[in-house]
Amino acid sequence: MKPLLPSTLLTLPLLLQAQPRVLHFTRTSGFDHGTRAVSFSLFQGIAQDQGVLVDDDASGAPFSDPQVLGTYDAIVFANTSGDAILDPQQRAHFEAWVAGGGHVLGIHSASDTYRHSTANGSNTGTWDFYAELIGGSVQQNPNHVSGTPLYAMQHIGAHASTADLPDPWAKNEEYYYWEDGYYGPDNVEVLRVEETIGPNGLVNSYDAPRPMSWYRVLPGGSRVFYTALGHAADNYTSDTLFRTHIADALAWLLEGSMGMERTSGVIGLTVFPNPAAEELTLVTDASWAGTPLRIRDATGRLVMEARITGERTVLPVHRLVAGSYSIRSNEAVSIVRIVR
Repeated sequence: MKPLLPSTLLTLPLLLQAQPRVLHFTRTSGFDHGTRAVSFSLFQGIAQDQGVLVDDDASGAPFSDPQVLGTYDAIVFANTSGDAILDPQQRAHFEAWVAGGGHVLGIHSASDTYRHSTANGSNTGTWDFYAELIGGSVQQNPNHVSGTPLYAMQHIGAHASTADLPDPWAKNEEYYYWEDGYYGPDNVEVLRVEETIGPNGLVNSYDAPRPMSWYRVLPGGSRVFYTALGHAADNYTSDTLFRTHIADALAWLLEGSMGMERTSGVIGLTVFPNPAAEELTLVTDASWAGTPLRIRDATGRLVMEARITGERTVLPVHRLVAGSYSIRSNEAVSIVRIVR
């Protein structure tokens, strides 16, 4: 048996940081809203107010390197669209990043990105993980009301993203439809638009009052916020209430990242082989014996619990489906890929 080479080991530092970092991502392979520049300008202003760093990208390059992706606390899918903005490896890196606790903010056509396999229309089913993470895929034919009419939205429950908004909030917007799209079963709704009139001039079943903003908290700690608002450029340049909604949503996402100090040292959790198929070996300090560890899948679902047995702990993983998983123990985090 050949000895394991150092390159086969995966040791990830626990990333703790004083100043949260956000990736503003705008790549499209479908309809392009033309809001990249004004959206980034909006986020630059919000970032300055909140003491956050924000980077802009329309290429997908940061998703190619897990170490680069790991520098971000949150990723904003700002009017992304289509099913060809990330390649399979980049998608796997993103899944691992989410499993490790990354937060996601989706704006408007982020729900017309990687449409769910159960949604109607074209280009469905390429990457259901994304649609299930965001919590929705907009219906097609028709996608939305005609134009950007004025309707009122009601607060549903209490949430940081709506705390500074009027209730009701009357807004001109391209209000999306969900009936024949996909809507996640565990979304927590925070804004609901009143009954609308469809493009055919009738009140259709899909015009019923429906969610326009919602959130999700994953078991692994990741937070997801989505709003269907944000169609037109003036949302980003002159709509102060829209800015407030987005700013408060981002602050909520980053609550768990604020006030922490980034360290670059490795916290002693080494996992090999990676990728793995049958067994994983965890190498830790002997003093960790008895420490609980938890393995979660890319959606944050807990799939395995165990305890560190000593300097080497062997875990059977042959029953896990292929994908990315996070392993946590003593606050250390490692990401591993399971292959079949």
